[in-house]
Amino acid sequence: MEVKTFRARSMQEALQLVRRTLGADATLLQAREVRSGLLGWLPGARQVEVLASADVQAPCRLPAGTARSDLVRTGTPTGSPGAGRFGAAAELQPLECDYQARFRAALHDTHTQPPSLVEELSRPPSRGPVRHLPETAFRLFTDLVDAELHEDLARELIERVCQAAGPRDLADPLVLKARLARLLEEEIRVCGPIDVRPGERRVVAVVGPTGVGKTTTVAKLAANYRLRQRRRVGLITVDTYRIAAVEQLRTYADIIDLPMEVVATPRELRAAIDRLSGQELILVDTAGRSPRDEVKIQELKSLLGECRADEVHLVLSCATGGQNLRRTAAQFAGLGITSLLLTKLDEASGLGGLLPLLRHSRLPVSYVTDGQNVPDDIAAADSRTLARMMLGMLEL
Repeated sequence: MEVKTFRARSMQEALQLVRRTLGADATLLQAREVRSGLLGWLPGARQVEVLASADVQAPCRLPAGTARSDLVRTGTPTGSPGAGRFGAAAELQPLECDYQARFRAALHDTHTQPPSLVEELSRPPSRGPVRHLPETAFRLFTDLVDAELHEDLARELIERVCQAAGPRDLADPLVLKARLARLLEEEIRVCGPIDVRPGERRVVAVVGPTGVGKTTTVAKLAANYRLRQRRRVGLITVDTYRIAAVEQLRTYADIIDLPMEVVATPRELRAAIDRLSGQELILVDTAGRSPRDEVKIQELKSLLGECRADEVHLVLSCATGGQNLRRTAAQFAGLGITSLLLTKLDEASGLGGLLPLLRHSRLPVSYVTDGQNVPDDIAAADSRTLARMMLGMLEL
């Protein structure tokens, strides 16, 4: 019997490694939390270690002919009356496989206390009865999980779609996917592009963590409003921490023929805005701040208070994990953020992490970017497009 060991940052990632390496029928033998270390003695980050094998056939008390995937969507066996329907008759108690009890017994026989993580995995589900999902709905559920949407949220969305769908819709994967796309569309708020009106001055600040593409995004916005909409645009950079960022923005300003100011203090920022009072749109590029650096966040808050921005766009990279996105948005919330600007769609493996972000922040999306080209690779956010990208109906 060949047993392989897998390590990952979370149980979900570990199970994905097992599935890719050993296939969907692999058996989980052991799971525990470990710490990675340097030279065997310096403690490192927590990891999940999983032992799995493709040679072990774990028996299960499911009816004959039931696939392993049905363990996830516990319900009536394929071909039984009521299969493919989503209703009260389809609510069944979840089944427990024999291998769980055997695993606990083997651990007890060897006088080894099972790790807490294994105990958690061995416990029956606490969510109560699990609804039976038709094959079409179950495929959508796996698509959402593959798009990096948390399983609980994916299950909630699928159940909401199935509750509102009739038997014919449940049998048609295209109709069901369209219903799910409309549901996601309702979850995504957008606010449209910056509203620049003739004769009025609008001050827009761009903030965010380091490395998300703020300066390039400011250059794209400036180029579009100056070259395509023929607006009078001025630039201000407060990113004096990075000389390269100042030079990058100055290069764009020279090419597009825009006035540009470099400031370092709130007072200088106020004076620069006054000097650019003849412009219809003033874009303020700020230095990247770590969301964990409270001092720098407060400095940024003072700057924004002095410039009295009409809009404050929080720039976040779609290539960042969903949990980090929510944490970053929470840390920047005190700056008076009016909208989210999402970058690097082309570098994201999935957009499922955006939905929890939008739910928790309650902020609309203004723009999305998907490349480095100036003035291209930027567009006003569209909820329909984002929803279909989440479902893989449009390429990222």
